[in-house]
Amino acid sequence: MEKKILRKKIINNRDLLDIDCKEKLDNLILNNLMEQNILENYENIFCYVNFGSEINTFPIMEFLLQNRKNLYVPYIDKKNNLMKLSLIKDLKSDLEPGYYNIPEPKNFLRKSVDNNIIDLVITPGVAFTKNKYRMGYGGGFYDRFFASLKKSPLKIALAYDFQIVDELPIEVYDIPVDIVITENQIIK
Repeated sequence: MEKKILRKKIINNRDLLDIDCKEKLDNLILNNLMEQNILENYENIFCYVNFGSEINTFPIMEFLLQNRKNLYVPYIDKKNNLMKLSLIKDLKSDLEPGYYNIPEPKNFLRKSVDNNIIDLVITPGVAFTKNKYRMGYGGGFYDRFFASLKKSPLKIALAYDFQIVDELPIEVYDIPVDIVITENQIIK
């Protein structure tokens, strides 16, 4: 299936989840992540800030901040069409609507960060394969980010079961994640 069609179909399925069902699935995914005891082993963690019907990452980010982890979140440098990171300390006061209305760090927090300090990434995606390849939203931000790193951090993707597909059109620049966690499975 063509990427654009598949992307639209899966996002539509995600958008159709009613609020109670979505909350239940998000909690199952969060519990599966926490049961892996992964977050405790890393200090510099980059986590996407959810928008729309994406899996809610705010409980994860809150956990990281409460456990004194260095939490980095993305923002888009529109001028250079790049995703950059900022360290944040407070979810309520450090974020504001940004690129496509996605919460991003406020401007005064946007300081140059050496991306190579990141040792764990919690990444979004639209679809994933059992081989852990991901299809994002088509901007290439995460693939470019992963390719720019000198060392590869652990990459974890959060997804609903229906986002796991048999195959995706894979490009040479596509970089798989290390673990995909859904409400019913952990793909390593």
